[in-house]
Amino acid sequence: MAYELKDANLKLTRALPASTTAVVSAAAIDTGKTTALGVQAADVEMLLTAPAVTTAQLPDAKTFTYAVIHSDNADLSSPATLFPTVVVQTGAAGAGAAGASWRGKIPSTARRYIGFSITPAASGTGDASAATATLEVAA
Repeated sequence: MAYELKDANLKLTRALPASTTAVVSAAAIDTGKTTALGVQAADVEMLLTAPAVTTAQLPDAKTFTYAVIHSDNADLSSPATLFPTVVVQTGAAGAGAAGASWRGKIPSTARRYIGFSITPAASGTGDASAATATLEVAA
């Protein structure tokens, strides 16, 4: 990984969905992809952290699915899914869901801007907007 990425301590936060509509991180991590070959100099390691949620936020059998996305645009418009299912939280036993995390390397062929999305179950999820998930460059 390029030192400037690790040293920048880059971190995104995003509130979880307030309804059954998917949400995307509002900002992106800029990997600085600038080589003449159009690829990053090395793989970039990321850490996505999903918070624990209550049963009011995520009722039994309902899910939040987290994906890592990438785009050529800083605002993450026209994104493509890089890793479709890095974390799935499922409400269970009247207790919501435990926090979870994913750590992985973004391939050197990824687009310049990296973000994440959170997709709730098609129906029946509560308002989880008080909780936030994060994506950061891993040290």
